[in-house]
Amino acid sequence: MPHCLIEAAREVSELIAPQELVQLVHDQAADTGLFQPGEVKVRLSLYEHHCIGGEPGMFVHLIFYVLVGRSDDDKRALSRRIVRALVQRLPQVPAISLDVRDIRREVFSNRRNCQDD
Repeated sequence: MPHCLIEAAREVSELIAPQELVQLVHDQAADTGLFQPGEVKVRLSLYEHHCIGGEPGMFVHLIFYVLVGRSDDDKRALSRRIVRALVQRLPQVPAISLDVRDIRREVFSNRRNCQDD
């Protein structure tokens, strides 16, 4: 845990290699100290069809899922750290955003906890 989904306009890949974008987000999240080494998972989806305010435009939006229990201050620090790094690396992208969402432990399943039943 955590899982980070990056959604971006395909044109963003002309400014930064997809793997570099994934690694940048991974490293920023890992360097917060909020997660154990090796826990951070990042995936990228590039979109051909999109609009920003009704017009074509570049964007990067991240959805960061964490297990419930992190403080709002920790989640805000995570969010701002990653967005600041993206703004610095991608100054040409006008729409960069990140949403941190809680995952409830009671309903979350993965390979490890499903084998315990």
